[in-house]
Amino acid sequence: MRLLILRHGDAVVGGPDQSRRLSDHGREQVHKQVLRHYQDINAVDVVVSSPYIRAAQTAEIVMQETAVKSIEWLDDLVPHGSLRLIEAFLQQHQASNVMLVSHLPLVGLLIDYLTGETANSMGTASLASLSMDYPAQGLATLHWNHYVD
Repeated sequence: MRLLILRHGDAVVGGPDQSRRLSDHGREQVHKQVLRHYQDINAVDVVVSSPYIRAAQTAEIVMQETAVKSIEWLDDLVPHGSLRLIEAFLQQHQASNVMLVSHLPLVGLLIDYLTGETANSMGTASLASLSMDYPAQGLATLHWNHYVD
């Protein structure tokens, strides 16, 4: 499985966490990241996103600017979602190229969990590329983790 993990772009401050929207800067960050990694993202079979507004908006930008047309929603991709439930979801999924769109601290924790490494961090609109024969704890290889310039 090839896995891309994208943190949402910069969001406005205030309001309930799940309702925060991308800022103009956040939209620009996501656009830049999609352009930078267009080929990698275009190979994605499905985008799986947190239901929080800023993540959904990030996923929408990805889909508007690429050929990716399949999206799913996963409640466990929220900031403090369950790593084991995400692992189980990936194990049951049929797609070989998946993009997850989520939040801090989950994105860094998920990379650490899947690779067995520690202290992976992601700024807003950061994109990481992992691969694994089987999606399980400690079995993934982190190929890169790119911040937006």
